Amino acid sequence: MKIERLVIYGFGRHSNVTIELVDGITVFYGKNEAGKTTIYQFILQVLFGFPPKNNQQLRYEPKSGSHYGGKVILSDERSGVVEVERIRGKSAGDVTVRFSDGTVGGQEELSEILRQYDRTAFESVFSFSLFQLQGLEQMDADELSRTLLSSGTTGIDLLMQLEKQLEKEKAELFKKSGKNPQMNVLLKELRELEDTLKVQRAKVDEYEPAVKRLEQVEQLLRENRRELQELQKGSDKLKNAQLRLPIEANRNKLAAQIDELDNTTFPPNGIREQEMLEAKKHEAEAVISRSTYQLNEIRDQLESKSQQEQSDAVEAMLVKESDWQVLQQQVVSAKADIARLKTEQHDLLGRLGATESSMKETILAVDGSVSNEQFLHKLASQVQQIERNADSYQNELQRSLELEQRTVQQLNRLEEQAPTPDEQAQALKWPSVRSRLAEAKAYVSFGKREQPQNSKTMIWMLLVIALLLSAYGVVQQQWALVIIGIVLAAVGGYGILQKAQVPSQTDEQMNEMKALLKAYEGKEELFEEVCRKTEEYTQKKKRLKLIAEEQALDRESLQEDLKGILTQKESAHKELLEALQSGGLTVSANVEIIAELFRMIRNVQNTERLLIQRGEELKQVYEKIEQHLSQAKSVLGRDVPESDLYTLIRQEARMLREAMLADNAGKERMKELTRIIQEKTLELHSFQEQEQQLFALAGADDKQSFYEAHDRYQQLQSMQLNLNGLNEQLNTFQDAEGLAGDEEQLHHLLSQVESQRRDVEQKVTDLTDERASLLHRTDALLTDDAHLLTSQLYENKKAEFNEIAFEWSSRQAAAEAIRQTMADLKDKKLPAVLERANVIFQQLTTGQYDSLSIQSDGHFHALHKDGQRFAIAELSQATKEQAYVALRLSLAGELLEQAPFPIIMDDPFVHFDAGRLSQMTELISKLAKNHQIIVFTCHETLSSHWPEAKVLNVSNVGKSPEGVAL
Repeated sequence: MKIERLVIYGFGRHSNVTIELVDGITVFYGKNEAGKTTIYQFILQVLFGFPPKNNQQLRYEPKSGSHYGGKVILSDERSGVVEVERIRGKSAGDVTVRFSDGTVGGQEELSEILRQYDRTAFESVFSFSLFQLQGLEQMDADELSRTLLSSGTTGIDLLMQLEKQLEKEKAELFKKSGKNPQMNVLLKELRELEDTLKVQRAKVDEYEPAVKRLEQVEQLLRENRRELQELQKGSDKLKNAQLRLPIEANRNKLAAQIDELDNTTFPPNGIREQEMLEAKKHEAEAVISRSTYQLNEIRDQLESKSQQEQSDAVEAMLVKESDWQVLQQQVVSAKADIARLKTEQHDLLGRLGATESSMKETILAVDGSVSNEQFLHKLASQVQQIERNADSYQNELQRSLELEQRTVQQLNRLEEQAPTPDEQAQALKWPSVRSRLAEAKAYVSFGKREQPQNSKTMIWMLLVIALLLSAYGVVQQQWALVIIGIVLAAVGGYGILQKAQVPSQTDEQMNEMKALLKAYEGKEELFEEVCRKTEEYTQKKKRLKLIAEEQALDRESLQEDLKGILTQKESAHKELLEALQSGGLTVSANVEIIAELFRMIRNVQNTERLLIQRGEELKQVYEKIEQHLSQAKSVLGRDVPESDLYTLIRQEARMLREAMLADNAGKERMKELTRIIQEKTLELHSFQEQEQQLFALAGADDKQSFYEAHDRYQQLQSMQLNLNGLNEQLNTFQDAEGLAGDEEQLHHLLSQVESQRRDVEQKVTDLTDERASLLHRTDALLTDDAHLLTSQLYENKKAEFNEIAFEWSSRQAAAEAIRQTMADLKDKKLPAVLERANVIFQQLTTGQYDSLSIQSDGHFHALHKDGQRFAIAELSQATKEQAYVALRLSLAGELLEQAPFPIIMDDPFVHFDAGRLSQMTELISKLAKNHQIIVFTCHETLSSHWPEAKVLNVSNVGKSPEGVAL
C-alpha cells in the first residue's frame, strides 16, 4: 500500500494544500513549528479518525477558517487507487471512500482496506517517533508477540480481543480473592444462610421452658425491687447523718466566736471614704507645693528695669528697612550692570583681538568718527572689488580647464571607439574598389548581353539619382550619400560609354571581373558601413581637436589676465593695511568688517563711559549703607554683619516684645498662684476635719487603729455569713436529725446497708437481663416463620450459583484454548522476527552487538560482541533506540504480506552518531524497495543520505502546488 497524494482542506496551520509523494522515500523537511507534525497527524487522523474533543490528542482544527479535514489518495494491491476523504462530522468525522471503479463506501470499507487495523495497532508497528523509541525497556516478549500476531488478515486480532473479553467476563463472575464478582457474592451469601439455618433449627425446641422460667423471673423481680427501695432509704438516711456531724461542730464553734465580737461597730463604706479623703489631702498639698514653687520662680525672674527706650529705637530702625532694601537692590543692580558691561567690553575686545591692556588703551584712543570710517570703507571696497574680479577670473579659468579636460576625455573615448587599422584600410580602399565593382558588374552584364531594351533609360535614371543624392548629401553634410551618388554616377557614365562602343572582351578581363565580383558581391553594405563609421570618426576627431586648441588659447589668455588682477589686489590690500595701522588698528583688512569694526570700537568706548558712571553710583550707595550699619551698631550695642542686619534687628525687636509680654504675664500668674494657694489651704483643713469625724465613728484615734477596727468588723461579717450557710445545710438533713452515735458507728451501719443493697441490685440486674432475653426468645419463636423462608432462599441461591459456575467454566475453557493457540502461533512467528531484528540490530550498531534475546522473565537483553549481556535499560539512549527500531522494522517486514503499510518516522534518529546514522539510512534505502518510507525531520543534512528521495520543504508547502525540493 502506498500513499500517492495528500489533499489538505484545512488542518492546523495548513489549508488548501496538495502534496505529491513517491513510492520510495519521501522526506518532509522543515524547521521547528514549520508544520511537519501537523502533516504527520493529518495522515493518521484522516485514515483512523479525528480524536474526540475531550481527548488528550490534539484535533488540529484549522486556524484560518477553512473546511476541517482533507483527502489521502492510496494505491493498494487489493483495492487499486482509493481516495479516502474525512471531514468534520461526528466525533471521529465523516469518512468517504471512493474507488477507481466509481463505487463509494464508508468506515466499513476503510477498515477492510486498512486490514482491520486501528490507530493503536498501526502506530505500534508502522509509525513511530523519538518519544516512542524511548520506551523499549518496558517492552517484553508478550507485547512483541501480540503486536506480531495482531494482523487484520489472519483474524488473530479478533481472537485476542475475544480472549480479553473472556478474561473480563470471568473476572466479573469469579475471582479467588475478590468480593464483588457474582460467584464470590453468592458463596458468601450461601455460607451465611447455612449458619442462619443451624441457629433457627435450635430455637424451635426452646419455647415452653422459656415461658415457665419467664413467670418465675417476674415474681422474683417484684420482691427484690421492694427490698431494694427500703435499703436505699436506710442508706440515704445514714449518709445524711454522716454529713450532719461536721456541720454541727462548725456551727457551734462559729456561734461562740460571734458572741465574743458582738459589740464591734464600723461605719458603712468607711475604708473607701477614708481613702478618698486621703487622696484629696495629698492632691491639695501637691497643688499648694507646686504653686508656691512657681510663685517664687516667677518672682525671681521678673526684672525691675524698663526696656521701653531700647524697644523704641529698634522699632525706629525697622521703619527704615524699606530704604535698606532699596540700597541693597541698587548695589545688586549696579554690580550686575558693571559685570554685564565688563563682559560686553571683554567680548568686544576679544573680537577686536585686544588681548592685552595696552591694546585696550589703543582701541579707546582710536578715532571712531564717521569720516574715518568712510575713508577706510572706500579702501576696503576697492580691495573687495579687485578680489571679486580675481575670483571671477579664477572661476572662468577653472571652467576653461574643466571644458578643456572634458574635450580631452571625449577625444580619449573617441580613440577607444576608433575603427581598427584594418577597417581604416578597408575604408581607404573602398571608393576605388566600389567603382571597379560597378565596372565589373556592367562589364559582366554587357559581356553576357543580357541588358533589357530599356537599359539606356535606366542608365540615365541612374545618373539623375546619383546627381540628386550627391546634391542632398552636400546640403545635409552626409558625406556617405555624396560618395554613393559619385559611385552611381560613375556606374552610369560607364554604362553610357559601353552603349557608345562595346569593346572586345577578352577571356582574361572577364575572369578578372568575375573574380572581383566574387570577392565583393553581397558585401557592399558591410563596406559602406565601415566607410561611414570611419568618416564619422575622422570628422569628430577633427572637430574635437579644433575645440581643444581654441580652449587652450582661452585658458592662456585668462591666466595672463588673472596675474595682472592679483598684482592689483596685493597693492590695494597693502594700502588698506597701512591705513588701518596708522589708525592704531591691527585687524584684518576685510571690507565686510569695516562697519562692524567701527561699531564695536564705538561700543567699547561707550561701555567704558558707562562703567565709570556706574562705579560712581555704586560708591554713593556704599556710603549710605555704611550710615545704616553705624546706626544699627549704636542701637544693638555690637557690630552687625551687613547681610544679616535687619534679620538681627527683627530678632531683637521680637525678643524685646516677648520680654515685655512675659513680664506682664508673670505678674498675672503671680496673682493667680496666690489665689490657688489660699483656696487649697482651706480645702486641706476641711479634709482633715472630715477624717477625724470618720475615726470617731469607728472608735479609733488614728489611721492605724481605724484599719484595725475595719479588720475586726470584716471578720465578724464573714463569720455571720458562714453561720447562716451552715444552718441552711443542716436544714437539708432533717431526716437524719434523730439518729444518735458518733462518726465511726454511723460508718459501720452504712457499710452493712450498702453491702445488702449491692447484692439486691445485682440480683435485679441479672433477673432483668434474663427476663428480656426470655421475652425476645419467646416472641421470636411464637411469630417467626424465618426458618421456612431461609430454607427456600438457600435453595434458590444454590441453583443460581450452579448456573454461574457453569458459565465461568465455559469461559475458562475457551480462554485456555485461545491462549494455547496464541502460544502455538508465537512459537512459529516470533523466532523469525527475532532473527530478522538481530540482523538489523547488528548492522545498525556496526557490529558492536550480535543479537537481541528474550530472558526467562520475558524482557529483552542485548548481547555485546565480547559476550557480555546488557539489559535494555543499561544501554545508551541511542543504542536503546536502535534496538527498538530493529524490532519495529523486523515486525514490519514480517507483516509485509498481511499489512503492506507505509513506514512513517518522525525524527527518530536524533541521538544516532554519524556512523550509525549512515547504517540506518542505508537500511532504509533497502527497505524502500518493499515499503513506502515517509520521514519527517528538522535536520537538513539528513536528506543528503538519500539522493534518490523526494525532499519537500514544509516551510514552502501552501506557496506552490507541492513542496519545493531542496
